[in-house]
Amino acid sequence: MSKASFRGEPSLSARHARQALHLASGLGLPVEAWLRDATGLGLADLDDPELRIPYRILDDLLERMEALSGDANLGLHIARVEVVDLDDPATFVVLTSATLRDSLERGCRYQRVWGDGERFHVEETRRGVRMRFTPVGPWRPAHRHLVEAALCQLATGVSAFTGADVRPLHARFVHAAPADLREHEAVFRCPLEFDAAFNDLEFSHEDALRPFVHADAMLHTMFERQARRVLEQLPEVNTLAGRVRDQVRRTLAGGDCSFSAIARTLRLSPRTLQRHLADEGQTYAAIVDSLRRELSESYLRRRMSIAEVSFLLGYAEPAAFHRAFKRWWGVSPEQFRREHAGPRS
Repeated sequence: MSKASFRGEPSLSARHARQALHLASGLGLPVEAWLRDATGLGLADLDDPELRIPYRILDDLLERMEALSGDANLGLHIARVEVVDLDDPATFVVLTSATLRDSLERGCRYQRVWGDGERFHVEETRRGVRMRFTPVGPWRPAHRHLVEAALCQLATGVSAFTGADVRPLHARFVHAAPADLREHEAVFRCPLEFDAAFNDLEFSHEDALRPFVHADAMLHTMFERQARRVLEQLPEVNTLAGRVRDQVRRTLAGGDCSFSAIARTLRLSPRTLQRHLADEGQTYAAIVDSLRRELSESYLRRRMSIAEVSFLLGYAEPAAFHRAFKRWWGVSPEQFRREHAGPRS
């Protein structure tokens, strides 16, 4: 199977699949044979910084690993496999961020470097900030391990990156609780909730503002430029969520971007559109919210007026935009523009 045959499918950087495959190799599982059977590639091919493999292939491999190894906590163990990737600018953008909150926002902004889809989403909460993780595609057994790996890496990495003993306020998982919770309790060190509405990890306001030990403004700017170039070079993904996002962007300012209108444009019934988005792990509301958040930053950095930004984002009144912006960024649009806008042209 060639790289070209993967085009158009939601995929992730092949190098991010190495953690799971290295763990499988250590367990004595026939990883090389599995990989060649599924992709026509060998383990060495995964070092290619431009190679991306479909999520479905990683899901299949994870489910084989659990079946043969009997490892019920596969995701927690994958998170502990260290595979340093010096060619990944998005990771270095996160590591050189000023604070934990900044790093979470940058992780969301450049997440497509790691994999397609809006998997990561940061939200303000009454107590602080939380990072939500949603696997791509219809739920399957492998997704439990992907969720636990992602949240475990965040929970354990925050202490290392801040140099402080940071404990999350809460960890939530949509899947059912495992029979033995001792390892989860040791890893997350916070209240655990299973059968939840979302997968997320929440941190306090105080911890969200903790500085990172590797914070470096100059290096951060350099890595951001590299990450943006990587994003620009990535191929388009033919997902329904992507088509919805494109259509919303076209109609956001002055057009009809209601759910029913977008469904008509795509020649789908609202119920069918909703079902297919759910199959991709998406909702219409989340797509619109994510797009507005992304565009709001871009517009304000260009020193547009608040009223103009509000109109371009499709808000009927600036007050609604102010409330949404404060939820996204934790500050008012005026304060954000003062701190981040470039010089007037």
